[in-house]
Amino acid sequence: MKEWVQCTTIEKLVAEAVGTGIIVLGGCGAVCASKFAGASFGQFGLAAAWGMSVALAAYSTRAISGGHLNPAVTLANVVTGQMAADEGCLFAIAQLLGATVAGAVNYAVFASAIAAMEQNASIVRGTAASTASFGGAFGMVPNAAVIGTFGAFVAEVWMTALLLFLISAVTDKEKGSVPDGAAPALVGVSVATLICTFGPVTGCGMNPARDLGPRFVTMVTGWGSAAATAWWVYSIGPLIGGVLGASAYRVLFMNDSKPQ
Repeated sequence: MKEWVQCTTIEKLVAEAVGTGIIVLGGCGAVCASKFAGASFGQFGLAAAWGMSVALAAYSTRAISGGHLNPAVTLANVVTGQMAADEGCLFAIAQLLGATVAGAVNYAVFASAIAAMEQNASIVRGTAASTASFGGAFGMVPNAAVIGTFGAFVAEVWMTALLLFLISAVTDKEKGSVPDGAAPALVGVSVATLICTFGPVTGCGMNPARDLGPRFVTMVTGWGSAAATAWWVYSIGPLIGGVLGASAYRVLFMNDSKPQ
């Protein structure tokens, strides 16, 4: 976006950290409220909370950093030649930092409720079975009753490819039909729609920072190695999918000469 090129690198990095933190506070926070505090959102309500969090974060940061807020979006921009690799690395670090801090805040708020839930369900933190106590609210794990680990990886590739294709479409100023001010809202709608379908399957990550940041919080608060369960599904899968989705849009509709 042309309007954010005048911002300093520090301003961009702060925006990326804050924006990603907003997503984790809103989205993961809603899951925490549902999982640990008895909030009655339902699947659609949780999807809406995620979508609104993404839209608000994007509106808050897009004029400063472009509102990536997701390493998969940043990598797609690097691979398609829209961003330098060194700046992309800094963006990803900022996104991870923001997600980690927000995950720590969520944990501090719900720590007592998490402990009570574990006690009531006889869950021993740090065991393999304890993934049930953090899954979705912090890091994610596949729904074993629906899909296996490799299947979850393929699903994360697919859904993130769809997300980046949609982001490319709604932010395409030359061939797109979406008013510029509506783009963040429609990105949020895209996220919410995908979560309605894939949330019960994999948790619908689509964002390595959203998973790794909160996952690190659980790793250092007692879950240990159990917190690393299936981490690669939610990091590698979205990175691959993001590049595929953004590249597919450029090849199919943009017809430019930049390297694919």
